[in-house]
Amino acid sequence: MSKNRKFDIVVWGASGFTGRLVCEYLVDKYGLGESSNFEWAIAGRNREKLERIQRELTAKHSHELPILIGNSFDIESIKTITSSTKVILTTVGPYLKYGITLVDACIQTQTHYCDLTGEVPFIHQTIQQYQENARAAQVKIVHSCGFDSVPSDLGVMMLQKKVLQEVSSPLKRVRLYVKKIKGGVSGGTISSMLEIMKNAKDRSIRKILNNPYSLYPKELSSGPKQPDLKSIKWDETVNQWVGPFIMSRFNSAIVRRTNALLNFIYGQDFIYDEVSTYPKKSFSKLRAELNRIGLGILVTLLYFSFTRWFLKNTILPKPGEGPSKQKREEGLFKLVLIGLTNGKQHKVTVSCKSDPGYSGTALMIAESALCLAINTKILPEHYGILTPAVAMGNSLIERLQNAGMEFKYTDKL
Repeated sequence: MSKNRKFDIVVWGASGFTGRLVCEYLVDKYGLGESSNFEWAIAGRNREKLERIQRELTAKHSHELPILIGNSFDIESIKTITSSTKVILTTVGPYLKYGITLVDACIQTQTHYCDLTGEVPFIHQTIQQYQENARAAQVKIVHSCGFDSVPSDLGVMMLQKKVLQEVSSPLKRVRLYVKKIKGGVSGGTISSMLEIMKNAKDRSIRKILNNPYSLYPKELSSGPKQPDLKSIKWDETVNQWVGPFIMSRFNSAIVRRTNALLNFIYGQDFIYDEVSTYPKKSFSKLRAELNRIGLGILVTLLYFSFTRWFLKNTILPKPGEGPSKQKREEGLFKLVLIGLTNGKQHKVTVSCKSDPGYSGTALMIAESALCLAINTKILPEHYGILTPAVAMGNSLIERLQNAGMEFKYTDKL
């Protein structure tokens, strides 16, 4: 990558709801101009919307935030943008529809990339098409830098590294427990879900979605059978009822790719899954069952074109829509990752007092982009289609901790 880039970061999709939150985070946390110690710009296809965001963001600052214009389907316009910056941060989904050209442009111009995708077929496609080219260009293409899947990926990495410092072998099994979560689902996330469900009628896409090792390097064979909780169970480890967690399949695939890319630092027989938890109270099991049934009904309705169209146009939030600032500030999440070795429990807690799907995700991807742009000299020397843990590792954990997230390890009960 050329060192003479005009910008450190360009936020692609800055006029969208999540893109705007990313920009607000950067301004509030780091300021603009000389006070920020880095240069950044906003980009998209609609100049009028971008100018409105620009005015609002710079109202209290003398520094003007540059605007760049491009089209997701015009690679030359995208290359003009990517060649001007060290890192592209993109919030524009569905990534299956809008992401491939941007990934291609970043590799051609040797520009690092981070996104918020939770779309397994999209990541599978970029691995198949671009892994070798990205590695040869020494470019980091880093998927899933928001609530999908930073807490899971970095949490497992931290837990395993702590255990390896104490004993000679890694944890053979880790389970993530969703202890607390409060927040909305973004319109962009819903749009990505709708795109996946629409494409799921394709047999090859269904095969990718149902394969727990679909994000493995293509030269590697699958590992052991992985758990996929579909019912309500009593969990002795936490003494609570547990049930399906909607993001488990995707996050687990990211964690397994990390393990494979790091030469199986977690072991070749590593097992991982994620579950929702329900406090030990009256009717907890009933509540868990109702949530499971509701999730199943939603997935079924999204599969059929008519009901998918109806929900999209009536109930579900649309891209660009989201909750008020007050609602976002009331959001939070607390995730606990637990593994056992020699009868001893090891635990990492990942938490944040921010809405996971909005302000929390904006924090995570903004710090990921800054990590790629500013912490280059201390990042792991891994290139290609990467995960947050492989691309940035401990450097990203430190940035997130400084930004207000908690990563806490303990081996005490």
